[in-house]
Amino acid sequence: MSLLTSLGGLPYPQPSDAANIPQHMQSLAEAVDGRTVLRFADAASRDAKVVAPVAGMLAFLTTPKQFTYYTGTVWAQLDTGPVHKANTTTGTTTSTAYVETLTGSTGDPTSVTFTAPPSGAVLITVGAKVNSSVATTACYASANVKNGATTVLAAADARAAVVTGTSAFSASTQFQVTGLTVNTTYTATLAYKSAVTTSTATFTNRFITVTNV
Repeated sequence: MSLLTSLGGLPYPQPSDAANIPQHMQSLAEAVDGRTVLRFADAASRDAKVVAPVAGMLAFLTTPKQFTYYTGTVWAQLDTGPVHKANTTTGTTTSTAYVETLTGSTGDPTSVTFTAPPSGAVLITVGAKVNSSVATTACYASANVKNGATTVLAAADARAAVVTGTSAFSASTQFQVTGLTVNTTYTATLAYKSAVTTSTATFTNRFITVTNV
């Protein structure tokens, strides 16, 4: 009877076992097969082939060139680290509702695309150098989170970097987004507004970063 290695649980024959090299090699190959990095054309091919995945399995998908692992409940993308987008151009708005495109700016909307991690949560950081044309008026930089055309979390003052006055200051803020659907693609986009329409809010050196939690 074959015994198992202490760490990986791989089978190996004993001197008393029948001399059947093909059978022993097959047992070892089958034990190792699910522990390698599997390769498939896409998620559908992976799911059709691996009908009983176990936690810790790794699989590479040719489309969309992505490593995935099985958490024990779902296949998830391996953490690729934070995604970041910066826009150094200057733009303005007098809108009191959040807008994603600034007047006079290029490269807007400034956004990043990310895949929801197994936790279903990410940390979003937004920032910019900001000033108002009126000394007592505030300017706000926040972010919209969308799944396709559907807004999952709208930009809000409570989740905004805020600067008041005519002097330009750099400001940033962070907020956590939870309840995202694992493996679903989302877009986080900078959004801006002025406190009143009679004041021009100016933004430059803007950025947005999304980090898995």
